[in-house]
Amino acid sequence: MPGLNLGIDLGTSSVKIFAEGKGIILSEQTALSYDKLNDEIIAIGSAAAEMTDRNPDSIILQKPIQGGVVSDFSAMTEILSYFIKKICKNQIFRPNMVISAPCCVTSLEKKTVIESACSAGAGKVHIIDEPIVSALGAGLSIEHPHGVMVVDIGAGTTDIAVITMGTVAYSTSLKIAGDSMDEAICNFLKRDKDIIVGLPTARKIKHTLGCAVMRDEEIEMICSGKDYITGMPRPFNVNTSEVYKALAESVTQIFEGIMLVMEQTPPELYSDICTEGILLTGGGARLFGIDRYLSQKLGINVTLAADSENCAAKGAGYVLRNMKKLEDNGYSFRSKEKVYG
Repeated sequence: MPGLNLGIDLGTSSVKIFAEGKGIILSEQTALSYDKLNDEIIAIGSAAAEMTDRNPDSIILQKPIQGGVVSDFSAMTEILSYFIKKICKNQIFRPNMVISAPCCVTSLEKKTVIESACSAGAGKVHIIDEPIVSALGAGLSIEHPHGVMVVDIGAGTTDIAVITMGTVAYSTSLKIAGDSMDEAICNFLKRDKDIIVGLPTARKIKHTLGCAVMRDEEIEMICSGKDYITGMPRPFNVNTSEVYKALAESVTQIFEGIMLVMEQTPPELYSDICTEGILLTGGGARLFGIDRYLSQKLGINVTLAADSENCAAKGAGYVLRNMKKLEDNGYSFRSKEKVYG
């Protein structure tokens, strides 16, 4: 096909783009900032995300994907247009795209994604369920009549799916993921330490101290926040035990979501999962010990995929290379024409 073929992992937190024959060539934050006084875009991508909790009132920070769903069509179009121009430069032909989406989004939400992509300059657009591309990106073979469970923990959603013969048999999508864990840390510090911190600080604490099971050694770090009582800046100490406590409810809800899907899974597929185990993908799956926690609670082997954060983008690249083969094996691609009928 003429034009550049792109596989896009359109995430709540970040956009990753895989170019056919080149690999992942772009990874930027899903953010846009603009000056409301002049109605001018200030920054797009990671440069805009750096302004989080640091922007004046005149600068508006937009994160157009909330909970895996496009909530701001115009901002999403601007972001995609910027990235496509950055990659394609002066190419004549419009790029063809495969875009991953949470498996439980509605047809209307899929149309919104396709409209954003087409308005941003895409040619042919396909939507494919994120658990499928994540499994493919992790190297799993899923076109056979054999059950595979993938738990994709992203920033906005956790997608839990049982895949067989190239399609999602049973699934659920939770609003509990990386962003909600950051908020849980903010709430814990405010409640237990009378400290107010922003999401960037909470995210730093999560990456450094976060855990789903207690670590062998206690780790402590010093951060700065605002005293809830006096409103003055105040340094504070936080340790792994406290962050473990803050994240316990989020981790438990992910476990309960997995149990819900497994209860709906037929016996033969359930048996396959018990034999093969569960695959964890997504940036949120890097939380220390979450694979061990789930394995202990479920009594099933749980494996963290290599390079879990990039599995969806790599899987979209796999789809680009094997489009015809996967369509022949029953994959549910939804091009612009199919979605609109």
